[in-house]
Amino acid sequence: MMKLIIMRHGQASWSAPSDQERPLTEMGQQEVLSTASKLTHLGINRVLASPYLRAQQSGRILAETLECTLETLECITPDDDPMAVVSELPAHGNIALASHMPLVGALTGLLCDGAMHQGPGFMTANAAVLEMDMPGPGLAQFVEMIAP
Repeated sequence: MMKLIIMRHGQASWSAPSDQERPLTEMGQQEVLSTASKLTHLGINRVLASPYLRAQQSGRILAETLECTLETLECITPDDDPMAVVSELPAHGNIALASHMPLVGALTGLLCDGAMHQGPGFMTANAAVLEMDMPGPGLAQFVEMIAP
């Protein structure tokens, strides 16, 4: 049984040259640290983050707190296709994704309900904990939503 933690990045500043370059605010960093500290018991061994700055910063805080590796996954930016993400997910291990709305909601809906239009809303630094034998539409069990 693998665990997949789907997390939205922490609060980000709007003052940046582009959406990709928006950094976490001080509050956003604290939100991610708070959520990460509540994930330590899950045995996460890899963090995959969107290439956008705020997700990279969130992923780094997660990886440092959980003492695991941080990798960039190009296909988890805000408007990417959740089906494409499912095909890129590792088939085993306990993994955390640091990504964005609307992708995090659509991906959670796809994995749990088999439908992309469903899924929970994610506030900043919220993390959905899913369990599954392998990643696939409708194959995951929603365990809980962890907030900062």
